[in-house]
Amino acid sequence: MQLRDSIRSWEARGIRVVMIGNGKGRFAEAFREEFELEGLLLVDPELHAYRASGLRRGHREIVSPKLLGNAFRALRSGARQTSVQGDPWQLGGVFVIGPGGEMLFEHRSSEAGDHASPEQIEAALEENAEPIEEERPGLSPLAPAMNLIRPALDASPVLSFDRVGFLRHSLAFDPTDLDVDLYGRRCLVTGADSGIGYETALALADLGAEVCLLCDPDGDRGESGAGSARDPRRGRVRRPAGGEGRAAAEAIREATGNRRVEAFDLDLTDPESIDEAVGVLAREPVDVLVHCAEIFSTRRIQTKGGFESAFAVHVAGPHRVMRGLAPALEESDDARVVWMSSAGMLAHRLNLEDPLWEARRFDPAVAFAESKRAQVVLASMWAEDFNGTAVHVNAMHPGWVDSPAIRGLMPLFGRIARPMLRTPAEGADTILWLAASPAAEGETGLFFFDRQPVRPHWLPTIRETSEERDALWKICEADDGSGRD
Repeated sequence: MQLRDSIRSWEARGIRVVMIGNGKGRFAEAFREEFELEGLLLVDPELHAYRASGLRRGHREIVSPKLLGNAFRALRSGARQTSVQGDPWQLGGVFVIGPGGEMLFEHRSSEAGDHASPEQIEAALEENAEPIEEERPGLSPLAPAMNLIRPALDASPVLSFDRVGFLRHSLAFDPTDLDVDLYGRRCLVTGADSGIGYETALALADLGAEVCLLCDPDGDRGESGAGSARDPRRGRVRRPAGGEGRAAAEAIREATGNRRVEAFDLDLTDPESIDEAVGVLAREPVDVLVHCAEIFSTRRIQTKGGFESAFAVHVAGPHRVMRGLAPALEESDDARVVWMSSAGMLAHRLNLEDPLWEARRFDPAVAFAESKRAQVVLASMWAEDFNGTAVHVNAMHPGWVDSPAIRGLMPLFGRIARPMLRTPAEGADTILWLAASPAAEGETGLFFFDRQPVRPHWLPTIRETSEERDALWKICEADDGSGRD
């Protein structure tokens, strides 16, 4: 709306104006008629032009101060948003190209509502204009203060693990940290057909990576499924019902325009399934491996490998994946492995007296938390194993994210706190940062929360001994009897 009236004068001066949208032709025509637009209007539903221009999807919520201000101005001018075509999360941009093909001005939106300055566009359109270098967004002026007060405010999970905590922490994020191109990088994500795993795969694909979604072949098996922590209503892109891996891969291809996205069957409770998948995946170098698969069950289920299901999906299965993919990871010149744990593990220590719940009365919440604690310990041990190589291994927790796991483990809390819970995309932010950002290069053996390393133990009594660490490794290796090197 801000530029509509300028387009007529630009066209009168012989300046060709081309507008490209990601919807369909008939909606583009309706858009032209409603706003009485001049100029050439094209549609790019496959996002070829968007990708070639280096444009990306938004990594945060679509509501931003800039967007709200623009919406208010549009309403005052009589514009009304009736429907959305294409991907509403796709960010836009403006490019001014001179007669000889020289780029005189370029603006790529960094968040929803971030538009190019009309004054800069006008300056770039002047005769004999020199190229204009637009200043990229930097750290918020509030960043130093946020980092200073963070330790005190994060002493309690309240207003820290929730969405308020994420918004507060994000004020200190460097917006250039994820201004990267992952073309040529091969990324594997388990549990990628839903929730945080889906958002992680979506964001990696949007940054140009080749992405392999490793998903439970049985799809959504309810509370006992390895992909059961899913909530399609919270996803950023509407995708086909069921959330199976292939449907999720197709949805990601459609949303990002990245065709290098495919799905593989991987049942983390079945050693044969793991070996079959790894046998195929290990044929090429692996640059990023993200362990996102989760399971929550109200009853004890023993898997084909002899493990309790939570331990199998969160610990033993990923360990077997690591063992099989280790050579492929070592082929990369900067391999990154990220284990997604849970805030619930912070109050639990490593349990090796009965880790598979063979003697104890089964407690779903404790089983989940203990297996997540084991994940963090195992991640640090793998970091030690890869010491001296280009493979870096870290763990993280996403805070309190709206998911079936939260509602199943803490039903009352889930109902009361749901408006304050983080979205899966916000939960995936630190995973993406660890997997993709140059700022995380070289970090290994650490535990992260909202892009900062934090203590994995709230109390000294929770810290595991070296003997317990070795015992955990042996339990994971018991499936194939190889023992620790």
